[in-house]
Order: sequence, then structure tokens, then C-alpha cells
Amino acid sequence: MTEESEFTLEVDGAVQKSVKWGYESILNIPSEYQIEDVSQHVAGMSGKGVRVKALLNAAMPLSHSDHVTFHSQDGKFAASVPLDDTMDRAILIYQRDGAPLPESKGGPLRLAIPQGDDECSNVKSVIRVEVTSGKGKDTTYDPFHDIPEIHGHSHDGHDHNHSHDHSHDHGHDHEHGHSH
Repeated sequence: MTEESEFTLEVDGAVQKSVKWGYESILNIPSEYQIEDVSQHVAGMSGKGVRVKALLNAAMPLSHSDHVTFHSQDGKFAASVPLDDTMDRAILIYQRDGAPLPESKGGPLRLAIPQGDDECSNVKSVIRVEVTSGKGKDTTYDPFHDIPEIHGHSHDGHDHNHSHDHSHDHGHDHEHGHSH
């Protein structure tokens, strides 16, 4: 098995230059972009993170770009977030308890976006950050998400401490019990 710290995050798409980041290079991003304690910004999450803004600044998004799509390592999950929200708030968690973020916790990189509509765009095992013109791939949309009877919870007063693996059953197979 490879070391948790051996990964390459690629920032590409509608950018002036594609940039690849490894664990060591993320550690060396200037402190003004580092978040020592993510739990101060995102309820239910912990660890050390880096502001996505630092990664995007290095890649220099093109003027017509307006979204950033975060892709998971397995290719199954993605979240497309407006560029402004990403620059203002998005964090990639890369460390917990002084060690690389383990895969069991969403490593090597886990997206967290404090406050706002994108708070549930919490993609685990991020390996690619794609800048796009227009919304990119997004698997986070769930039309039944805010119906507690179906989803099992509501966002009202919710702490967002769920993982969004989207493998849960929404109960579409229930019988209606009509008698004729």
C-alpha cells in the first residue's frame, strides 16, 4: 500500500497553467493560506487544511472561468462550485493529528466549504480540481435532500456532519396501499 502522503493533486481546466501539488508542496504553502484547525470554520470536521484560493492563484484561472469542479479519486463523486465561493471559502483538509489525512477520513484531500449553499459539497478523496466555464460535473445534487421523511434529516439547524456517500435508499419503493 502506498503512503498516505503520496498523492498528486492536479489543478487544471480553464487555467493559464496546470499545476500539480503533492503533500510536501501543500505543506509549504504560505501560512496565510493554511487553516490550522478546520473545526473553527466547519462544524463536525477537524484537521489542518489549505485554502483552495492558494492552489487556484498558482494556476491562474482564465477570465471566462466561473466554476471549480472537485473530482474524487475514484471518479464517482464531484462537486461544481462557483469560482467566487471557492476563492472565498473552500478548504482542502490534508492533515489530521499531525499526519496526512487517512483515506478512511476522506484523504488524501477532503473538500470543506464553510457557510452558504455549498456546505454539503463535501467531496472526499479529492485528486483533481478543474476550473471550468459553466458548471462542471456535480454528483451532490439530491432532489430529495431537504425532505426529512425521505432523507432522514433536514438541513434546518443541521451540523453537516454527514459524509454524503449517496449510497442510501430514499425509499422510492414504498407501496401506496390503494384498494380498488
